[in-house]
Amino acid sequence: MRKRPFLWFILPGFVLYTLFSVYPIFSALQISFNRWDGIGEKTFVGFDNYIELFTNKELFGQLTGAFRNSVTLFLLNALAVLPAQLYMAYLLYSGIRGHRFFQAMIFSPQFIATPVIVFMGTLIFDGNIGVFNKLLETVGLEAWTRPWLGLPELGIFVVWVMVAWSGIGVGMIFFLGAMKMISHEVMEAAYLEGASYWRRFFSIVLPQIKTTVLNMLILTYIFAMTMFDFSFILGGVSGGINRSVDVMALFFYRIAFGDNSAVGGTMNVNAMGMGTTIACVMFAVIFIVALIQVVLTYRRTED
Repeated sequence: MRKRPFLWFILPGFVLYTLFSVYPIFSALQISFNRWDGIGEKTFVGFDNYIELFTNKELFGQLTGAFRNSVTLFLLNALAVLPAQLYMAYLLYSGIRGHRFFQAMIFSPQFIATPVIVFMGTLIFDGNIGVFNKLLETVGLEAWTRPWLGLPELGIFVVWVMVAWSGIGVGMIFFLGAMKMISHEVMEAAYLEGASYWRRFFSIVLPQIKTTVLNMLILTYIFAMTMFDFSFILGGVSGGINRSVDVMALFFYRIAFGDNSAVGGTMNVNAMGMGTTIACVMFAVIFIVALIQVVLTYRRTED
């Protein structure tokens, strides 16, 4: 410790990280190997919980449905929201008139609580009094009006619209901060050389912030796999009509604490055992993708 005094500065953070992050992971893994209702005695069952999760038709059907919806959220955010965040960040970086006002307005939904956002979303997409249907009727598209909140095939897309509106400003701020770190001399030189607005974006700005883009992509994936509040508030613990808004985190909650557990409803002697099994599967899926992203980022940085 005398030769490495910096370890004293690392130690407090390392202890807290181990206590609140590393230990819970290994504790959850240990619980997943047991049959436990969360109250009584644990019974060691090895990999039986994992085997049941992937062989029980009901559980596996809920798992695949929740995973499919989470992946759908990720793809929609990656293919639609992330490019929009890049575009808006570049507009603000270019110093358009009123850019400070637009920056505040786009980021402002972060200050609105999720229940309020879902409530506003239900007022917009309600089949009877919804603003969206009224707008369609106003422009002469009455045939397109739908009970948007009552169509299972559209449930996850309604959730995505709410999520995208509330979170689009976060990624925009990340990208804007990365763009402001680009050398002004490089941008001025490109401008003097006659590079167009979009040429500067694709040839200078985008390559300079590629690491930020990759990081935002993995953060988007983690968010999609761990999102809970929007689906829970909109569809309840069951995940809406035909589980149309069910996601991975809500599936875990439902098995561990919801209508299938000894704590929250119908008696289930293995609520915590199966719930932590689902949590461990979620962790493995997220960790593998994050690891791939770190490797790709490292290689790009080295290049």
